Amino acid sequence: MAVEHRHRAPAGSVERRLFVDAPPEVVFRALGDPSRPGGSSLRLERAGPDWPAAGASRPGRLPVGRLGVEARVVSLEARPGRRLRLGVRTRTLTGEWQWSMEPAHGGTRVSCAARVEPSGRLGGLVARLERRGLGGRLEADLAELKASAEAAGGRDRGGRETA
Repeated sequence: MAVEHRHRAPAGSVERRLFVDAPPEVVFRALGDPSRPGGSSLRLERAGPDWPAAGASRPGRLPVGRLGVEARVVSLEARPGRRLRLGVRTRTLTGEWQWSMEPAHGGTRVSCAARVEPSGRLGGLVARLERRGLGGRLEADLAELKASAEAAGGRDRGGRETA
């Protein structure tokens, strides 16, 4: 009997979901690729070979409005084919990005939840700006992940196998 694992998004987070026509392991590899620059919600610099193992870190930028703020990104949890959680810290914000993967209908149901909290004096204003645009950026990130994972999994956007 198959057991369906339900994820819980962190309280106060923005969440988006998408179906990817590739197995969960392929989706996780695409998401955790050390050379992957992140996406529009979190831009990452190149990582070392230990990425995305729990405890590994890498520098990045968190887009806030038209600006980007320097960030330190730490892998909090890395369960291949199941979940990737990242902690993000800037001078004015702390946050968490969580991707969950569940096998579904020959592919993977992927959800991405992100939460930002203020830290420092300007944190409240910066957090409000970041939360405003976060949903759209998560959708763009998931679309890029879908294209990348499906290409790596040998399928095109229509679900047809490629040579």
